Amino acid sequence: MPLQTGFAGCDLTPEIGCPLSGFSSREELSSSIDDPLFGYALVLRDEQTSVAIVCADLEDVDAAFVAAVREQVTAATGMPGEQVMICATHTHWAPCMHPIPYVKTLLRDSVDEEYAGIAAAALSGAVIAACEQLQLAVVGWGTGRAEGISFNRRPVNLRTRKCVGTYTLEPELAALASREGAKLADAWPRHGHLGPRLSSPLPALDGLSVAPIDSEVPILRVDTADGQPLATLATFSCHGSVGKDDLYAISADYPAEARWAFEQAIGGPMLFAAGCSGDITSAWRGGDSRKRVGRAIGCAAAEAWLQIETPTDDVPLAVTSRMADIPVPDGFPSIEEAQAECDEFGHRDDAVGIAARRRYKRALQVAGRSATPREVWAARVGDMAIVGLPGEILVEIGLQIKQRSPFAVTTVIGLANDSAQYMCTDAARKEGGAEAGVNPDTNCNGPGTEAALVENSVEMLYELRGR
Repeated sequence: MPLQTGFAGCDLTPEIGCPLSGFSSREELSSSIDDPLFGYALVLRDEQTSVAIVCADLEDVDAAFVAAVREQVTAATGMPGEQVMICATHTHWAPCMHPIPYVKTLLRDSVDEEYAGIAAAALSGAVIAACEQLQLAVVGWGTGRAEGISFNRRPVNLRTRKCVGTYTLEPELAALASREGAKLADAWPRHGHLGPRLSSPLPALDGLSVAPIDSEVPILRVDTADGQPLATLATFSCHGSVGKDDLYAISADYPAEARWAFEQAIGGPMLFAAGCSGDITSAWRGGDSRKRVGRAIGCAAAEAWLQIETPTDDVPLAVTSRMADIPVPDGFPSIEEAQAECDEFGHRDDAVGIAARRRYKRALQVAGRSATPREVWAARVGDMAIVGLPGEILVEIGLQIKQRSPFAVTTVIGLANDSAQYMCTDAARKEGGAEAGVNPDTNCNGPGTEAALVENSVEMLYELRGR
């Protein structure tokens, strides 16, 4: 069977009045809609296998939500669930799908948990519709760059070896951090092992050293057999927290602007996936920043699309999935310890209450375990690899996977098939900071998480290369 593809979308916009996820500072329910939320599904099929890629304008997707989507897809199409990847764009203006520990009591109590079921049905419906619209297609792959629009929010004091996290910088300092972070990433040798992870101390940043970013915009281009754009998958590493100046307006954040810019340039739709964005933030926040960030990414994706000269239908297609054991840190609180703390402090809406609720939620997931199984997913489309990892992944993990990949183009997508919170390098855990969550201990992904994700991903990529 020649390569066939299908594409479909769905509306995920909730009703006004829902609590929004992403920021602990919110005190009210949503009051307006800046732009709608969408989900998109791309299905590829040949005579041996099918692959479905689903990108949703949500802050995250947990394993139960993913299982619900997959079950509905399998029931309707026969496609095995493990051949479906569902990822979140990580917009911080999407509805809470369950009571989140870091949001205030009013918002936790206002969550409409029926929304998760509605969203799961909509996304499975998009996959089913894409399967029903399969047509002959050709594909290509490439990589663009969107430079100067992101920086690593985990600068380090080399004297103390501690992270001094910063979410915003003045424009000239953000530009400096972005340039230096890109230089670090570019110095990681292809097919090598690691690379420089901190710059020399920068006087303009009070002597702090910045960490790498990932400026690449990998794309998978899918055209109809007669050469018309059908859909394009693009990935970029940046937190979905760019925003405008309203915390209470529903929005897909910068991915909506990226899709708009790409569609204006190419005339076909784009699926956007968040890369390894756990420690990456935008150079600009608020005002017109969504347009500046998103449209820069969309234009970079369009440029990469235009540079692909010969899309083809003669491509190997394969997919694999496995459960990786993610270590639990020694001494993580037991359920009884975490519950006692939550009973005492969990009613509070301050940092103490948030930490207590977070620890209790994580303790329920990892109690009595030395490791927690989390899904790692990978697919091959010709000489492009797509890796899906189950949380907010620090950028160095993605850089290592790309560095060691046997494929010409590799994209590493975060918040795929599960939401295992921040997944850090061992060095980041030692350096501390919000992502590491070690003081107070709210991160249940312990030392060795980095190796588990990287080694499993690379093994899977070489397995796919042999198919």
